[in-house]
Amino acid sequence: VNNNGHLTFTQPLSAYVPYLNAGIDIIAPLWTDLNNFNGGTISYREDTSSAVLAQVTQAVNQYFPNVPFTATSAFVATWDSVPYITGGGVVTFQVVLVSNGDRSFILINYGDIAQTGQVWLAGYDTVDSVNSFTIPAASAPELSYSSNINVNGRWSFRVDGSLNLPANFLPFGDGDVVNPISDDGSSEAIYLQQPFKYFGRTYNQIYVNNNGHLTFTQPLSAYVPYLNAGIDIIAPLWTDLFNVNGGTISYREDTSSAVLAQVTQAVNQYFPNVPFTATSAFVATWDSVPYITGGGVVTFQVVLVSNGERSFILINYGDIAETGQSWLAGYDTVDSVNSFTIPAASAPELSYSSNINVNGRWSFRVDGSLNLPANFLPFGDGDVVNPISDDGSSEAIYLQQPFKYFGRTYNQIYVNNNGHLTFTLPLSAYVPYLNSGLDIIAPLWTDLFNVDGGTISYREDTSSAVLAQVTQAVNQYFPNVPFTATSAFVATWDSVPYYSGEGVVTFQVVLVSNDDRSFILNNYGDIAQTGQVWLAGYDTVDSVNSFTIPAASAPELSSSSNINVNGRWSFRVDGSANSCDTCTEHEACQERSGVLGCVCLDGQRPNLEFFDAVESCASSTGSISLSRCQLFESGFSTETLHLNDPSCRGTLEDGRLLFNFDNEDHICGTTLTSNRTHFIYQNAILSNLRSNDQSIISRARWMNITFSCAYPLIQTLSMPMGIRAEGGVISQEVPGQGRYEIHMVPYHDAQFTSPYEGEVEIQVNQQIYVAVEVLGVDETQIATVLDNCWATPVNDIDHDIRWSLIIRECPNPEDGTVEVLQNGNGTTSHFSFRMFTFSGNSDRIFLHCQVHLCLVNNGRCAQSCEVGYRRRRRRSLDFQHSAAVTMGL
Repeated sequence: VNNNGHLTFTQPLSAYVPYLNAGIDIIAPLWTDLNNFNGGTISYREDTSSAVLAQVTQAVNQYFPNVPFTATSAFVATWDSVPYITGGGVVTFQVVLVSNGDRSFILINYGDIAQTGQVWLAGYDTVDSVNSFTIPAASAPELSYSSNINVNGRWSFRVDGSLNLPANFLPFGDGDVVNPISDDGSSEAIYLQQPFKYFGRTYNQIYVNNNGHLTFTQPLSAYVPYLNAGIDIIAPLWTDLFNVNGGTISYREDTSSAVLAQVTQAVNQYFPNVPFTATSAFVATWDSVPYITGGGVVTFQVVLVSNGERSFILINYGDIAETGQSWLAGYDTVDSVNSFTIPAASAPELSYSSNINVNGRWSFRVDGSLNLPANFLPFGDGDVVNPISDDGSSEAIYLQQPFKYFGRTYNQIYVNNNGHLTFTLPLSAYVPYLNSGLDIIAPLWTDLFNVDGGTISYREDTSSAVLAQVTQAVNQYFPNVPFTATSAFVATWDSVPYYSGEGVVTFQVVLVSNDDRSFILNNYGDIAQTGQVWLAGYDTVDSVNSFTIPAASAPELSSSSNINVNGRWSFRVDGSANSCDTCTEHEACQERSGVLGCVCLDGQRPNLEFFDAVESCASSTGSISLSRCQLFESGFSTETLHLNDPSCRGTLEDGRLLFNFDNEDHICGTTLTSNRTHFIYQNAILSNLRSNDQSIISRARWMNITFSCAYPLIQTLSMPMGIRAEGGVISQEVPGQGRYEIHMVPYHDAQFTSPYEGEVEIQVNQQIYVAVEVLGVDETQIATVLDNCWATPVNDIDHDIRWSLIIRECPNPEDGTVEVLQNGNGTTSHFSFRMFTFSGNSDRIFLHCQVHLCLVNNGRCAQSCEVGYRRRRRRSLDFQHSAAVTMGL
């Protein structure tokens, strides 16, 4: 058990910088530089107690239900509140090795994991790296709520060398036909007992291609995936795979009652509104097949389920190693009208992403009929269809049940073809924008073109079945709001193409209401990728109530949610308490002191004292964000907080309240001061103490969090001078402080228009001109001052042989060739001197300058160097950052 967060078997490993391909078997729940000298405990035991064995046996049976298993041993290693070496917080995690002699499993459990800038890695690796997996978390704290078995903060793997498959895989191996071992190879044509309907075309044969895709009319050896291939293709993981080096690719058409019952149950669960009984399941499996680059192996399976009329795909993902290869997962058609790409940021994410809320499984209907998840309301029969028109709209639709929208009540509505609803007038705009000056609901606002296909339809539904369905949904998502629906206005965009022709989209918006309360349900089906501008959310006349769904791409709408139902977003929009609408996946809606709000889930409360404040500084701008859920739990409403200027309030972004200022048109009460070491921009987050009642006193909590951006006043930079001229820059960034850059550039001329470049010769006694410029500061408030400049015969700032050029801002009186041309009059300073060499040392010299930044408003930054002028007392140099910038001449 190695202190730095990993287990090894043959020898201890002290490495604190994690790396793959270490050449040893290693299990790394969190491999990083940890320092138990500063606290925390690292402990372990092998446990054979009946209570613990029962607990881990139950867990393994739950995560691997097709693997008979009873544990006989559990080795438990725990890192409890162990600090990072950098001191930036502590981590708590545990790894459990569960075994019975034949089968072995890992359970990795994560508690609170502090954020860190250290290098870290979580996963496992083997001697030959054939079996290797890295947990795909974007940051260390994400480990606490990520999972591959749908249990936040827990990852589980089978590691005995047998199949490491989740429960969603169908059996394979026995009776399967195995593909030839061949680079970029394929099966022969496989003739299907049950023809397969694929978006209106019926196929009697199929090909299983080694590189992770199925085709119908011909094999396809392509190893670089691409859309618009001009063929019907199903690609569970299309990339360059190499079964020459191992693994098995196999297939079968299965009509056994057990498998048909299993896939029928799955389809009925994912598509409850589609009557279906399977008569065939074609199963193709890639088991532990290596990438061509040798960077690991992949295991996945695709199942084509059909009954002659209806067809579905189930894609199941096991362990998927990380890769730098090009890859693609999804499906495409001959004309690319029906095309979908699974929106995973990395290949390993496929193992725990889903569009039907089952980690590692994606499901699609592909016969050409509606491919809708369970959250869609019925549509089509009895709906009114919008006109076929570019940028068109419905007529005014008069509502039986008026709809309250953030304090305004509407009796009519317009369904606009480009994916949005308006109340007072139709809107033809195809480029989405916020602050449109009208009330708008936009499930997917983009340039849609129903001239080329698809249907846009709507109805107001007051049937008991639909009202019961939407009432149940609202009661589930807003359990503290008593509600019974009396109306549901349903608008659906069914397979409507993008104007660009990149594919089609299917989505639905439902306006649910009664006399007092109003809600929106946004339901997303298949959403094709697009390069068009798009927006999903809602806005109001004054934009006081505005929300944009934070999806990185349009297809992500189908798998994202704010109420834990993939492909569905729900909002309360009547204008009453609506504070839970924007709760993120790391938050939950709860009531505190009679107020609904977003509270933190377990493991999401780092840095409680300062509400997990994160500060950023750059030039004369600064920002700070606080955890919204920590604020709510402490009794602070986001609406009552502001900067020194009360008009500067925060904005909510992904569960954080963000404040910012700049030195141009958003000052927000920021002050600029300096001390002996820094210049400092300072502001504060304050709570509004005004009360709506007439009480003389108040016991409400108040806030005053001061934050600042501090920039070092003093820097030292060096310029080696030799035969070649090269540009040099200092980029100084101090943790928690601001950043700016210093450039030192040599010039030929006194006008500073011709810098030295390339191969040059600088003759002894030749005049050389030097500019020192500071970038990234406000030139209206900051001036650059050269304190001291000197030369050395070697590249060492502190070398004992040196020649001073500038002393305390003025030329060295012993060197009559030095001129200070500009100093303290802006962000650039200039000086010049005649070239020389050090006697008996070298024909090269190295320049160094010490620079400080001066606040223009505090007085004189430019000092007179006239003879007889008394120089002012110098400031203390107790804070100094040394940095080197290399620039040969």
